[in-house]
Amino acid sequence: MKLEDKKRMAAKAFAAFFILMAAAGGLSRAAASMTVPIADTQKYQSGRLNLNLTGTAVVETKEENLVSLVKEQRILSTVRIGTQVEQGDVLLQYDTQYLQKAIEEKQAEVKKLELSLEQARLQGEPQERVAAADSAARDLDLANQSLAQAQSDYDQAFSDSQNAQSQAQSNYDNGLAAAAQAKEESYNQAQELETQAQELEAQGETENAQSLYAEAESLRQEADQTYEAAASQAQSEYEAAVSQAQASLEEAEASLNAQTQSQAQAQNAYTSAQEEDAAAAANDQKTQAESSYNQQSIQVDLDLAKKELSDLEKLQQSNGQVTASKAGVVTGMNVQTGGITDDSSYLLLGTGGLQIKGSLQTQDLEKVEAEDTVEISVSGQGKKIQGKVTQVGAGGDGQQAEAGSSSGTSEESQDMAGYFYADIEERAASWGTQVSYSIDKQSGSSYEMLIPLGAVREDAQGTYCLIAESRETVLGTEYRAARVNITVEDKDSTQAAVTGNLGKDDLIISGSTKDIAERDKVRLRDE
Repeated sequence: MKLEDKKRMAAKAFAAFFILMAAAGGLSRAAASMTVPIADTQKYQSGRLNLNLTGTAVVETKEENLVSLVKEQRILSTVRIGTQVEQGDVLLQYDTQYLQKAIEEKQAEVKKLELSLEQARLQGEPQERVAAADSAARDLDLANQSLAQAQSDYDQAFSDSQNAQSQAQSNYDNGLAAAAQAKEESYNQAQELETQAQELEAQGETENAQSLYAEAESLRQEADQTYEAAASQAQSEYEAAVSQAQASLEEAEASLNAQTQSQAQAQNAYTSAQEEDAAAAANDQKTQAESSYNQQSIQVDLDLAKKELSDLEKLQQSNGQVTASKAGVVTGMNVQTGGITDDSSYLLLGTGGLQIKGSLQTQDLEKVEAEDTVEISVSGQGKKIQGKVTQVGAGGDGQQAEAGSSSGTSEESQDMAGYFYADIEERAASWGTQVSYSIDKQSGSSYEMLIPLGAVREDAQGTYCLIAESRETVLGTEYRAARVNITVEDKDSTQAAVTGNLGKDDLIISGSTKDIAERDKVRLRDE
């Protein structure tokens, strides 16, 4: 084969190869267009975040004043909630006939309490009584005197008894001695007679001697009888004297014992009387204390009744009307026409101008400040008004407003970390009107890296974004998703301020036609 033919064949083969490769590339790109997700990409930008906080709220008053109502009164008429009133306007009218009856009943109650107070005062005064101890003391004095006299009488009787017994013993001894001496003298005479009789007998005068012997014997017998009689008489006199002395002593001792017992009884009676007097005094003190407490209790009730009577009389002087102390709007009440008031009855008067209250989520709490402009749309009026933020606070005090959202949508699951108040003009809306609000402002700080909010992703490893990395292949340039870890510093409804290892030319994936994971192949929308 000639060289020229070989060259032509080689050229044809090479051309066929390129045609085949082009066809394969076309088929590959066609297949990729059907299976590979298309990604929206952009590079990060520098700038500020935009806060767009929206929500709904109800127009309320800046202040709310409690109007207390007199209890147990019938209501003749009352204004409706939401009524705008001026200072001095009638808020509520009581039934004056019912009021007059209440005054009369309260006057009777005051009179009864005054009488009860006077009765309690009289009952608390100590009773007039003679102390029992005084009478008992007099009786004890008499008993002591009688005991002393009985003791003296006993002492004298004892001395007299001793003396009487001594005298009786002396008389007995003297009587016995005298009888013995008389007996001895008689015996001596008898002895002399016997001596004479012996002499006569010796002379032979036996008859005369016997007569003398008989006379002597008779004399001795007579002497013995006389002695016995004298001794017996002396003994009788002695025993009688001793018996009389002992009887007198026993009588004095009995009298002393009786007086001792009487004195002990008088002493016991005096002690009991003292105890009774002490108990009576304690009872008097207790009665006085109870009376004092009772008087104080009645006085409290009396003071309260007088105050209630005074309030009723003042209400009567005002024709039973409750008026507004200042201009405002009636914001609440728990009474109705024809009803009877009680301790919990009230009426609320809102004053001080109008405002709205909005809720703030955690990420928005530090972004809203006093003097920020709030654009407010009044429901059903198709008009917009502007207000100024007057107060920002932390805590769940924004319950009257529906959850505000910085993304423009309701995210009720997010934490309501705070609230704000914004003033509005009084004629711009009515109390209780439903309004919607929005706050648009830029962040105070400028950020180097702002990426689309849709580019921010999270998984178990943290926060990240995906970028489209390019690489050259035999089939041309292809892109795959690569992970870049980031930290979100702040965000608004469309963008997030982040820090991380992002390059200025990195193509950050913000959206795609299908779910994308790390290392997935992607196509750029602009290709």
